[in-house]
Amino acid sequence: MKLLNRRLALISTVTGITLLTASAAAFADSHKVLTKEIAVENISKLVLDAHVGSVKISESDDNLIHIYVKVSEKDGWSLFKGDPENAALKIEQRGQRITVSLNDDEYGEEWKLEIPQLKQVDADLGIGEMIIRDISTNLSVDVGVGDVNIYSAAQDFSSAKAETSVGGAAVHSDVGHVSQNRSMVSEEVSWIGQGKYAIHVEVGVGEASIKLN
Repeated sequence: MKLLNRRLALISTVTGITLLTASAAAFADSHKVLTKEIAVENISKLVLDAHVGSVKISESDDNLIHIYVKVSEKDGWSLFKGDPENAALKIEQRGQRITVSLNDDEYGEEWKLEIPQLKQVDADLGIGEMIIRDISTNLSVDVGVGDVNIYSAAQDFSSAKAETSVGGAAVHSDVGHVSQNRSMVSEEVSWIGQGKYAIHVEVGVGEASIKLN
């Protein structure tokens, strides 16, 4: 009888774990997609305020800012995770500056932005990965924990700086001049070119890479 009870208890435990795992997978698959297009006639500066996830920014082929964000539950078992169904874009415009974010920071976020020519782009991400391609503008990037990779044309920029408090930084280019300052855990790399715009990347913990061709 004791052996039978132990076997029943084991079956119950395994079944519970299986159901819990299946439930977690179902919640992980729960997501919501938000999209928006914004004309830029009176906009010169874009600010993106992202929290946990990924950001991809590239050039648009029209005069619109194209916003796509896939919102999901945060990883982990926190009881305070936001329900993706409640997610909404938060867009604020003050003068020629527009700020884009979500209505809450309790989500996992996958951002994809396509932007036309602007004077300034500021992109902030708390935790995750950011990739920026073919943007010709004054660019400021701040990531708390994670990696940043920027790819653009050297001829468009007069300077580029990559800084990490803990991690590695790099600026790669076949033209211009690169200088490097490395300490025990931090690194700062600067590049001087002959273009018009400037790039500044700061990463708290992680890697920062700028490639200018």
